[in-house]
Amino acid sequence: MPNSPRAAVIDLGTNSIKFIIAEKSKSSSLNVLYEQTNEIRIGKGISQAQPTLEDSAIENALDAIEHLSAIANEHKVYELRLVATSAVRDALNKETLIKNCKIRTGLNLEVLSGHSEASYIAQAMYFDPDWGQSANLNLIDLGGGSLEFIQLKDTALFSADSLPLGAVRLTEQYIANPRHALPLSALKSIQKQVEDHIQSAGIHLSKDLPLLGSGGAFHILQELLGGSPVLSRNDIRTLLHLIASKTIDKRIQEHRVPERRADIFPAALQVIDTVMSTFGIEEVQASKFNLKFGILREMLDL
Repeated sequence: MPNSPRAAVIDLGTNSIKFIIAEKSKSSSLNVLYEQTNEIRIGKGISQAQPTLEDSAIENALDAIEHLSAIANEHKVYELRLVATSAVRDALNKETLIKNCKIRTGLNLEVLSGHSEASYIAQAMYFDPDWGQSANLNLIDLGGGSLEFIQLKDTALFSADSLPLGAVRLTEQYIANPRHALPLSALKSIQKQVEDHIQSAGIHLSKDLPLLGSGGAFHILQELLGGSPVLSRNDIRTLLHLIASKTIDKRIQEHRVPERRADIFPAALQVIDTVMSTFGIEEVQASKFNLKFGILREMLDL
């Protein structure tokens, strides 16, 4: 075992597999040693009435998990946790993935509930240098399968909700051909779906509190809008209509949207815009501290 305890997390998300290795420093802070994201969309078909993980997706995921586990061993990691979120949580054949993962890699795959996922994301905020000590805060985390709403009150977790409003899920539901320019009707359908779920869940975000956003869409937004982590609703909406009016090739070539995300990026922007519009929030700040950081905090007792 290394001098400082090291831990690793493999986060099997709907749209990508995220991996991190970190250690607890002498000052009891987090020292990140290695990070990697593999764009493996295991959640293809998540919007179906009976969602099932495709054989090819399972095989690709197992290949990635095996590779990342080997990297963890090279770094002398003493504990590795493998977790899965929305796509696996909803899949009718998730036991096949769990069983094959154990046979092939020796790892136990933990399928997180929506509430657990949101709670770990809340714990990740502890590491944010700008907001980690904030007493009252709102956070949304947008993934491929779900959208998490987290509220901190008096430095403690006040609420943690997970709604089926991920960008992959909504793209499959409402966008017939994501390679083409999107009709306005598709965006309106996504908007209504988000509004209806928020209302049904009884979620309320105060416009007077800071709003943070985590997930790949916020990272891309930050890059496309000049690099500042502070993102205005007006800029997001302007970019939404610009991107949605273009074919996927033009999104990639003219606007530098990452190729692996270009099909789902318009849906992601529509979700973010709808959340902000619903609660009259004018800006959101991008945060890189997501699920895997919250799990590390628990593993390393930080």
